[in-house]
Amino acid sequence: MAKKNYHNPKKTSPLIGVILLIAAYLWIFQKSLPPEFIITMFIVIFVFVLFAAFGVVSLSELKFFFTKKKQELLINKLRELGLEEEVNNFILRFGPGKKNGKFWEFRGYSFDLERLEDFRKILNEKGMTLSMQDFNDLYLILRYYIQEREENLTRESVTLTPRKFDDLSGSDFEKLLYRLFSAMGGAVQLTGKTGDQGGDLIINKDGLRTLVQAKRYSGNVPNEAVQQAIAAMKFYDCNRALVVTNSEFTREAIELAKVDNVDLLSKNELSGLISNFLKESWS
Repeated sequence: MAKKNYHNPKKTSPLIGVILLIAAYLWIFQKSLPPEFIITMFIVIFVFVLFAAFGVVSLSELKFFFTKKKQELLINKLRELGLEEEVNNFILRFGPGKKNGKFWEFRGYSFDLERLEDFRKILNEKGMTLSMQDFNDLYLILRYYIQEREENLTRESVTLTPRKFDDLSGSDFEKLLYRLFSAMGGAVQLTGKTGDQGGDLIINKDGLRTLVQAKRYSGNVPNEAVQQAIAAMKFYDCNRALVVTNSEFTREAIELAKVDNVDLLSKNELSGLISNFLKESWS
């Protein structure tokens, strides 16, 4: 068997070149980076140079290391500025659903490049100083929070016991629907007038405004709920109306909804949507 040669000049040469470029970058931008970060990186580069000389470290490993360090720096800065909520809101508002044209995608979330440019500008205005040459800095931030969100959803889904709709108050039920419709890609707003005018949420999606009537009932929902949704749809200048319940609808409510083109969402359908989009179990 031929002896394995761990020293490969063809791999070491470009590796050294990349290291020198990174060192030059750190030297040029040393004033805008934390001193401890600069010192740590120069020490790491020195160690990598030694390892690279013996073929112990590959170019892909080095790239991965510096990418992780850059991501940590960005996330720490984001936390210092208190912008984590803005990032999570951006992911939930614009990430779900397939996009047309040019977009970036990661773990089932996709974002229009124009929307990414808008968000990068917003973060820069709030002190993030992200690169304007490409979206790599923003990609690192979004990857971190999407990965964190999906890991948490997976962890909760495999350990979570089913939750009960009946344990929720009317207000809590509305908040659950708010999370659901946001995850489904709509721009959702609570009307702030529970029980007033018959409308609880408004969904803006694909140019349509949908009035949502939330009915947390212990029995079947009667046709009065459909009538309230129709009135609220006109009051809030919406195109469509939807009545959602943790229960079922009476036959009269179903017939009236068909006549007036009102959509109905009952318990089983609601549970399925929550499972698909929020990865939570409700019954």
